[in-house]
Amino acid sequence: MIARLARIIAPVLFVGTLAACSQADPPEPKKAEDFAVVLAVAPQSDGELGSVSLPAAAVAELKRPDLGDVRIYDAKGRTLSIALGFDKTGQSSSLKSTDLPAIPIDQAGGKAPVPVAIAVKAGQTDVEVTTTDAAAAIDPEASVLIDTREVVLPVAGIELDATVPRGVPVTFSLAWSEDLKTWTPITDKVLLRPGNDPDLLGQPRIALPAVSLRNRYVRVSWAAGPEIAVKGATVFEAVERQPGRVDIDTQGATLSNPHEMRFAPQIVAPISAFKLEMTGPDGIVPIELYGRNSTAEPWGLLARATLKQGEGPVTLELSGATLAEYRIVADRRSAGLSQVPKVTIAVEPVTLLAAFNDQGPFNLAVGHRDAKPAYFSPADLGKPSDLLRAWRRPAEVQTAGDAPVIQLAPAAPEPAFDPRKWALWAVLLLGTAILAFAAFKLLKGAAGQDAQDSNDTGAQSDAD
Repeated sequence: MIARLARIIAPVLFVGTLAACSQADPPEPKKAEDFAVVLAVAPQSDGELGSVSLPAAAVAELKRPDLGDVRIYDAKGRTLSIALGFDKTGQSSSLKSTDLPAIPIDQAGGKAPVPVAIAVKAGQTDVEVTTTDAAAAIDPEASVLIDTREVVLPVAGIELDATVPRGVPVTFSLAWSEDLKTWTPITDKVLLRPGNDPDLLGQPRIALPAVSLRNRYVRVSWAAGPEIAVKGATVFEAVERQPGRVDIDTQGATLSNPHEMRFAPQIVAPISAFKLEMTGPDGIVPIELYGRNSTAEPWGLLARATLKQGEGPVTLELSGATLAEYRIVADRRSAGLSQVPKVTIAVEPVTLLAAFNDQGPFNLAVGHRDAKPAYFSPADLGKPSDLLRAWRRPAEVQTAGDAPVIQLAPAAPEPAFDPRKWALWAVLLLGTAILAFAAFKLLKGAAGQDAQDSNDTGAQSDAD
């Protein structure tokens, strides 16, 4: 009996063991040569903490969205202790954040139409007609004030504590002033809440090119509407000079038609912006940029801009809203685009803090799907003063070969069968059928009642 049970259980255990082995994590890379790209790194001085900014050749080879496939090896093949100094969220160890409240200011409501009186003389009769000047009316606008006069350092970004309605893209415009009379535009940012939760599409952070806001006010304005509010803002000051964005060229984009272009960038690094430049003789074409992660999601508006013939590229800011697919739509009032515009991807810088030892030369290795993150916290590598000194000691990363090019693959086609649309049509047809049945019953009941009333009238006449 026991032997029979053993013969039965043994194959089951064997199959279970094979399944467990098949589900085990794949081995991590052990050598620099296991990665997609290896670049020589030369620190300013061995044995000290320094910073390493990934060049375009390394950024383009990242395989993991968590940026975990980055290592620095010494001459003996050992990995150095590293930390993310400027990570995929845009938060840097050399940034100082300050929360500031929003100060409500009078809403610039829409101006009332201006009455215009016109006197008309017809023969001996004077006729006065009063109308309104509709051109004098403007859409209502809401604004809040952020007091940034005490912000001493250059500002690298502002994150709005904003509430927006679901599914409605809201454009926030930022401007600064010293006297609250004259305002200088800073930038615009479109925020969209795609779901029922308060999370916004992408990052609410607005990247700024080290703008000085000392002794200045910042005004945040938007088209007034229900459920839209700004409660405050987080201002990010640059304690040290921030590394610049990494621009990478692309190829492979195609036009679906003169008014639409869809693409899926084959890159996992956080995209901060797209730069588009008109390449055809198309005059002036306003465009809108949309994004989504799958065909099950609706397209969400991310940014707006205007392409102009003969001018340089326009920048469509995403602030970290790296999605799977993007869609560029040209204004239908224009003729559209006759040629695919030049698309450049601007990527947030990826900067490491590395504890260099005395065992150089060193190699930066990037690009392996099975390489799990091995980052320390910056605080584990040193005190704040040590980290600041590390930012001032950037290592030189050797680059060789052609500049990288990111492929823009075609976006996924719209599904022929959409369960949501079929469900909606089913509900509409069911509702129509119920209404038709109810109307039929009412008409039938009314006809029966008329026949009954007619019979009652005839019987009453016979009785008389």
